Amino acid sequence: MRLTAIWIPLLILCQATPLWSHGGIQEDPVSRLLELHDHVMNASNDTELRIAHEALKYGMRQTWSETDFWACDWPSLAKRMGVITAGDGGQSIAVITWNIELQNRTQEYGGFVLAKDRNGDPLVIELSHRLGHSNRQELNTKKRFKADTWPGAVYYSIVPQTQGKKLVFTLLGWDGADGIRSRKVVETLSIQNGKLRFGVPIIDLGHGSEKRMVLEYADGVTAMLRWREDLRMIVMDHLSAPEPQLEGNTSFYGPDMTYDALVWQKNHWVLKENVEIRDPDMKKPWNNPKRSRRRN
Repeated sequence: MRLTAIWIPLLILCQATPLWSHGGIQEDPVSRLLELHDHVMNASNDTELRIAHEALKYGMRQTWSETDFWACDWPSLAKRMGVITAGDGGQSIAVITWNIELQNRTQEYGGFVLAKDRNGDPLVIELSHRLGHSNRQELNTKKRFKADTWPGAVYYSIVPQTQGKKLVFTLLGWDGADGIRSRKVVETLSIQNGKLRFGVPIIDLGHGSEKRMVLEYADGVTAMLRWREDLRMIVMDHLSAPEPQLEGNTSFYGPDMTYDALVWQKNHWVLKENVEIRDPDMKKPWNNPKRSRRRN
């Protein structure tokens, strides 16, 4: 077992070289990243899973330090993990995130933000997941996070907005939490002087500005959170407890067939409750990252 623990990471990491080619024919680097992701998905225990995860992060680090994201086959990567993009030219940004699920059904995350600095040079920022002190860590709605204290999520939608002269991004994401709860997250992001800041106070829930919004619900149900371009709002299921005595225990919460929304007003997202949603494609399937790693 000691030899295996040594050789597995060496084998995977040595394969993740910058010269990814076969027979002298240069491959698109995304194909190598997909191979590394296969190692993650095929891991049989937590030790193998974490080793494969480190190899994937290493490969990502190498790739985006040497490769123009926009020039490679990034849509193929988006079929496996969260890849969202916004803007063009000097304002372009790409956010790549993924999760691994451990045997206790808690989650660990990896990610990168690719953008450009004020001089137009490529900016590659790795997101380091800040592991919680317990399996049921709460996601603080008032705290700011940096790239090296990132709370973790798989982001599947991005909405750029202008707040005065500053560009801010709103990310919609999924957090697997633990074995009894899941979360959808409205995260806010800004980039200043080449540094990331998660937690811009632009969300008004009726009791002061929040830095993010968290929808927490029972693991066995699905909750909707999505950007509706046609309505120009972020729409979501309203979550509630099935019985009054379960109020406050989010592990029992689920959609109650009413909808809330965040509407951009005066440089803030403002919560509107019990909104009318016209012809929402609510049943459109979405690949829950947690389901692909679920163990019996």
